[in-house]
Amino acid sequence: MARHWFAVAKLAVAAVWWMALVIIVLVEAMGIGLAMGLPGFSARLAGTGIANVLLAAGISFLLAPVIAWIAVWSRGEVAPIAFSLVMLALGNLFGKTGWAEWFPYSIVPLLIGLVADPVGSLPAGSYVVLAATFVAGIAATVLQLRFADNAQ
Repeated sequence: MARHWFAVAKLAVAAVWWMALVIIVLVEAMGIGLAMGLPGFSARLAGTGIANVLLAAGISFLLAPVIAWIAVWSRGEVAPIAFSLVMLALGNLFGKTGWAEWFPYSIVPLLIGLVADPVGSLPAGSYVVLAATFVAGIAATVLQLRFADNAQ
């Protein structure tokens, strides 16, 4: 079996764990909020909050294959961590300049209100950018594993 299928399988397992952890955190947050008796709770507010968290988590995962490619390309852990930190800083910078909806690493901070007021919905172009980033990350990872000189 070709090595790239293992990378695709790892990304699929990571997606399942990613969403499982998000759901666990949501359940925990709701439980703590209810136990504390926070005022203003409503089913509509909870539904909107849960939908926003799931959307942000899903969008965040769309950026993971690029990091996976950096890890495969560099054959280590430092480069993907450094890349992630640089993209975090650039995402913050682009968020302040008005280009957040076109830079993949600014879209989640834009959605949740980290770099500006939270947006009600993302423009269609942001979803296209995210999809292109996801496909490019998957393609780069697969091509790296299939055709690069890997002495592993």
